Amino acid sequence: MRSKGIEAEAHAQLTPSINLIAAYSYTDAVTKESAISGQVGHTPASIPRHAASAWGSYRFRHGALQGLTLGSGVRYTGTSWGDSEGGFKIPHYTLYDLMAKYELEQASPALRGATLQLNVNNVADKHYVASCGNTSACFYGSGRSVIASLAYSW
Repeated sequence: MRSKGIEAEAHAQLTPSINLIAAYSYTDAVTKESAISGQVGHTPASIPRHAASAWGSYRFRHGALQGLTLGSGVRYTGTSWGDSEGGFKIPHYTLYDLMAKYELEQASPALRGATLQLNVNNVADKHYVASCGNTSACFYGSGRSVIASLAYSW
């Protein structure tokens, strides 16, 4: 297989409260040699040509919401082949995510370093095909998930 491409990522802290992250990748992958002749010259299965993501967050630094950070993001995965012979395509999909994090020190100085976080991935509960190995072996991606975490750092 031969793979060429580019990946780019940018981080920006627009203000002390606003952070942005964006990423993009372009992949041109082709099977050059294979024991299966139908694969030669085709893109291997489940490798999208385009993928992109963006994330933004806002941290409240003053007032009643001090210590709270809210974020949202979007993830795009482009069309890919469902098999290595170029027989069928996996459609592109876009997923949206949300996050809320609270620094518990704001509630009590004794909790310095502790954070409580809630993440919601695939907010719209989009049903999508994440990958395939062949026409009878495709796999759906994860539905909506809600994850709560408590972390402590020192």
